[in-house]
Amino acid sequence: MITNPNQTPAIRARCRLRRQLRTVTLAGCLAMIFIPCTMSPLTTDFVRELGASDLHFGLLSGLPMIMVALQFAGAFLAGKLHRRKALFMVMLIGGRLLYLPAALLPSLLPSASRELLILVFIGCVAMHTAMMHFATPLWFSWMGDLIPERILNRYWAERHRYLQLTWAATFLAVAGVAYLANHLSSALIFPFLATVGVVAGVVDIILFHWVDEPPNSRTGMRRPWELFMEPLRHREYRTFVIFNCSFSGATMLAAAFMQIYVLKVLLIPRWQASLMWCVIGLGSFFVARFWGRMADRHGHRPILLICVALKPLIVVVFLFVSQPWGPLVLTIAFFFDSMLNAGYYIAMTGYKLKMAPRENRPMFVAATLALSGIVGGLAAIAGGWLLRSCEGMSWEFGGRIWINYHLVFLISFLARIGCIPMAAAIRETASSTAVTVLAHIWGVWPMRIFMFPVGLLRNQSHPGPPRSKGAHTREL
Repeated sequence: MITNPNQTPAIRARCRLRRQLRTVTLAGCLAMIFIPCTMSPLTTDFVRELGASDLHFGLLSGLPMIMVALQFAGAFLAGKLHRRKALFMVMLIGGRLLYLPAALLPSLLPSASRELLILVFIGCVAMHTAMMHFATPLWFSWMGDLIPERILNRYWAERHRYLQLTWAATFLAVAGVAYLANHLSSALIFPFLATVGVVAGVVDIILFHWVDEPPNSRTGMRRPWELFMEPLRHREYRTFVIFNCSFSGATMLAAAFMQIYVLKVLLIPRWQASLMWCVIGLGSFFVARFWGRMADRHGHRPILLICVALKPLIVVVFLFVSQPWGPLVLTIAFFFDSMLNAGYYIAMTGYKLKMAPRENRPMFVAATLALSGIVGGLAAIAGGWLLRSCEGMSWEFGGRIWINYHLVFLISFLARIGCIPMAAAIRETASSTAVTVLAHIWGVWPMRIFMFPVGLLRNQSHPGPPRSKGAHTREL
């Protein structure tokens, strides 16, 4: 590496940090190629062609989330290791490679039992997520040490924007493949997409070889139970964990079945469904930077509360949407819902990294993600069981027919509403009120919120008072 001898050590350190953070962002973009290629509506249709039932889809969504419990093991180990990079890379690369047998076995073993192939697919996906979740505390602990607190929210917001733009572009490509190969079955298309996704996902992890790992702050000889209970003894963090678990269960009860509902009940073609999921990335892209700046100025709690209060609206859309307006209505709904997802993600990530003590940060992160994942996974499995129990049942009310999926969506809506007071109970020192943030948003987007993103793009470069020349350079 060529360096300028006239640069001071501080300037060289800032330049090196910028390169490190760009590499982390690029790696995340490759992960956003891996995810749509392996978890798109074509994946759902692939499993449907194998003969999967609603209960199988509940297991496919629920079991991987229950595997989040392995984050506790990863968090404990993260506090003992001198270095986290090697174990993180091995676990993630190994887990992503499991998608190859999951996708290719039906083609390689066409005479195999369909039930067996479904179970193999569910098992590979569950093992992939188990290895991913084991490595997640290692990664968050590493990133928490790498990223300076002064730029934490802005960096996560900027990274989130690029990730969501890549997500949208990849889903657009998946939709193009689905449209051009509309006459082919998903059993032929999905193995190709999965292979592309796995290659991108493996390269994503290899890039971390060139990312520095600051010295790890280890937990010493403290006992596992003591480390595990510390996040729950922390008053503010305990409230946050309880809310997060409740909201995860309320969300996953419906989210686990949205793709299958779109394909099976609304009968929307695969390529149109892929275009709809592409919009999820576009909405987040436009607002991520704005939410990051709002979190810097007002704190994480009000952003979290606003997003949680509006998240039930997507379920209302699923309750009442019908053909032939389904694709248009859901596309618009996904766009606005993804704006809330961006705010929720940035507020959640910033809050847990801010509140977690450095020496036990992995366990604090695990307490948030693992416990909420377990609750969300159980909710998805319960939703699959409820769908199977009510299969074939229908009710006529208000001039339309209601089926088992509507029952699951209604329960999810009520549960999401019940999470709003829990979000309001979260504590954060020196944060603004949600009303203050809403007033700020209204000032930035007065009467133009429904013209988004035009109004936002016009104001995004002026979110606050003017900054002095070179301020951004000094921050890094």
